[in-house]
Amino acid sequence: MSNKNQSAADEKTPQAVHEAPLRHILRVAMRWKLLAAFAGVFTIVFVFIAIYVVQFSTNNAQKRLVDELRSIAVGGSSTIDADQFLELIKTVKPVVDKSNPFGLGYPTSQLYKDQAKSLVNINTITGQALTYTYFKDPADGKLYAAASSGYYLKPQIGYTFKVPIGETSSAETNTLMNAGLVKPTEQPAYTDGYGSWISQYVPILDASGKAVGGFGVDYPLTYVDEVRQDVVRSLYPVLIVTYLVLLGLVLLVSTSLVRPLKRLTAATKRIADGEYDLDVRGIVRTRFPDEMYELADSFAEMAKKVGAREQSLTREVQRLKVEIDQTRREEAVSEITDNDDFAALALKAQAMRKRMREGLGKE
Repeated sequence: MSNKNQSAADEKTPQAVHEAPLRHILRVAMRWKLLAAFAGVFTIVFVFIAIYVVQFSTNNAQKRLVDELRSIAVGGSSTIDADQFLELIKTVKPVVDKSNPFGLGYPTSQLYKDQAKSLVNINTITGQALTYTYFKDPADGKLYAAASSGYYLKPQIGYTFKVPIGETSSAETNTLMNAGLVKPTEQPAYTDGYGSWISQYVPILDASGKAVGGFGVDYPLTYVDEVRQDVVRSLYPVLIVTYLVLLGLVLLVSTSLVRPLKRLTAATKRIADGEYDLDVRGIVRTRFPDEMYELADSFAEMAKKVGAREQSLTREVQRLKVEIDQTRREEAVSEITDNDDFAALALKAQAMRKRMREGLGKE
């Protein structure tokens, strides 16, 4: 008895293991699962689009700015009087200014003011740019600042006269400015104490085509930042609205797809209750049959076969029941007739019938 109970328990264990967790699983409708899946895909795609468009627009704006800056630098350097520039760096002495971090200030020389003024005129083309000139001292081979449009700005900014470039700028900037004495040279985006910039350096040529100095243009990257912000302000609302519209369409489509499935589920419950002649195909009837219609057709065939099988089983059960009842009756009769008392009683009855026949014969 103990082994039998253990065997029954073992048979029920797998079912209990599989069914028990299902009672505690949160049910989530298929349309919400579809919506979540598409939302994840859309999020990845839209984030990629947003990053790509912003990056693409920013890079294009920066490239366009670099091209314009090169044109401005080349054109601006050609307007500088090379003889006046040489006279400036040879005759004007640096001014000591202890308030300046590097100890040098702007000179009061009219020649310097004229040079700075010509740079300011170039600034009217570039807008926010800072223009300046510089030269290499043949004595020590170092770069020094010459005139700067920052002289006329309020407050004054930029390189002061004859300040060593190598002491006020990074090694990379010093190297690129050296290269700018030979050919147009670009310095990609960088940041210093005054902000973020891109710069262009070109040589200042005399009448014979010899480089006598360099012309630099620093342009703030605020323009690129403004382009990025404009793109963000224009792009993000469009992407957000499109994202929400697409999610709404997904929800609408998923609902329409799940609706016949829900009807089919309800139909299968009715079939499970014994309604085998239910028109399952009519529940998902469509002009163009699809997988859902094929599933309904399969359910209809299954219900038909299950109904036929149940009828067959019912008839078989009834037949077996009749046979079992007949067998039980035969067994009951056999138990009675096979009994010794019954046999003795049958003999007595037979003797009595014999005597009765004999008595009737004598009469």
